[in-house]
Amino acid sequence: MELATIGFLSAIVFGLIAGDAVISANTMAVGIGLPPTVQQSGLTRQSAEEIFITELSRIAAIPSGVPVPVPRVSSRRTVIGALAEPLKLTDVTAALQDLFGLEPIRVSATMIDRGNELVLETIVAQEGRPLQRLSFTRTDKDAVALIRHAAVTTFAEIAPFRVTLAQLRDVLQDPSIEVGPVRAAAERLLNRDWGANTDVERSALHSLVSVLALLHGDVPAARDQIARADAFQGALPTARTFYALNGSFVAVIEGDLRLAERELNRAAQVPMQQLIPTFPAYIEIQRGLIHWADGKPDEADAAFERALGYDARNRVALVYRHWIARLRQGAPLDVSDRPPVVTSVSAQIPGLMVSAFLLDPRDHSVMRAR
Repeated sequence: MELATIGFLSAIVFGLIAGDAVISANTMAVGIGLPPTVQQSGLTRQSAEEIFITELSRIAAIPSGVPVPVPRVSSRRTVIGALAEPLKLTDVTAALQDLFGLEPIRVSATMIDRGNELVLETIVAQEGRPLQRLSFTRTDKDAVALIRHAAVTTFAEIAPFRVTLAQLRDVLQDPSIEVGPVRAAAERLLNRDWGANTDVERSALHSLVSVLALLHGDVPAARDQIARADAFQGALPTARTFYALNGSFVAVIEGDLRLAERELNRAAQVPMQQLIPTFPAYIEIQRGLIHWADGKPDEADAAFERALGYDARNRVALVYRHWIARLRQGAPLDVSDRPPVVTSVSAQIPGLMVSAFLLDPRDHSVMRAR
């Protein structure tokens, strides 16, 4: 064989290996081993991995500036990996990942049948952190339910902000879900060993915990968590807009209107409309709350009206205008009296207090916006 041909074939082989290494580095590979008793029921390794991945799809799809790995089933090869597999180049691919610092996230799980229960042992390997071992048990031996539960809890160790964001959204949409366990789980994640280059995610998670604290009625903790979120040097500039607006909301609750104005002005400096078209509406709603708390209901109503100019179906603004109209009529204000409207809230809004809560500026009480 000519030297040029050998060189050409070598380049192709190296390209296959390098390509598979890069593709795998951008994903979270999930592998699950099953005992014979479970496989006999019809659950295959690939179907188990697909169930695990599907459970994460809703979480991974939530829009956010915080990056999240793309889950991939280990038993389903990439195109490049399938071509390289017959050449026995798997170990070389892993070596290249180590050489170039391409550390994929790997979840390796093994299901064990202990007779009276099923156990799923999960090992999580990710860059910059020691191996993590998690264990999950089902006494009813429901393998699918076990996989689904393990998927979310395991993914929380890999993408804690995104999992907490999904859980917060569920809590806000379903009043029957208890806030306490969600808040406790998020606070536990904050206290873990994070490693380097995690400012973006840690900062964003502190912000979500501030909302969970307010849902719990813990205003001081909400204020403290906002300050912690804002203290990270590497926090996203757009995220600081959220922190400032949330800080303004808490300041109104605590009666510090000057701080509320400063934080509102800081939030308004960042042009967020390109990312979230409805965001300017919440700037105006917060401005209206400050006016109302300052004894200026007419100026507040004008701000709520401007908010509806940005988002005509915004339920929060409509509720506030409804309340002010009732007061103008001399009618007693019942905060449970809300017009039957549907809000057009962006999927990125759950962590924004002025969207998630209604505030009665007269006594600084808060309730869910629902």
